Amino acid sequence: MRTKVSVVLCVMVMAGALLGASQKTSKPSPSLPAAIEKAFKAAYPTATIKAVSKESYAGKDAYEVESVDNGKTRDLIYRADGTVVVIEEEIAAADLPAAVAAAITKDFPKGNVIRYERAVEGGVTSYEVQLRGGKSGEYTAAGKRK
Repeated sequence: MRTKVSVVLCVMVMAGALLGASQKTSKPSPSLPAAIEKAFKAAYPTATIKAVSKESYAGKDAYEVESVDNGKTRDLIYRADGTVVVIEEEIAAADLPAAVAAAITKDFPKGNVIRYERAVEGGVTSYEVQLRGGKSGEYTAAGKRK
């Protein structure tokens, strides 16, 4: 009986220590500027914001908004004025351009795909494939490997 009580107390102390440690290291998300919130809601009315972080992009303050829309992830980088700088979104294989799909099949003939992503930055679209085992590939819209 004494051993059971000791084990229970030990587990409770460790759980409390872990909980306390996680509470001390968590940082509150920065508040989302109104211009970004307005732009996001206008562009993605059914999406849910999962996280917001303030960061630097090209030497200027920016905000990364991580979201989910109809089960697909989408990360966006905005300037404080609501201008979109980068869009990265999960897509279906059917949404890949034919040249990109062919290049992926050639490069990873037996690849077990986890996800496909489309990224738009500076008006340039690229695609990324992630496979089980940590392999990945990045492609231009024309299907050239980056």
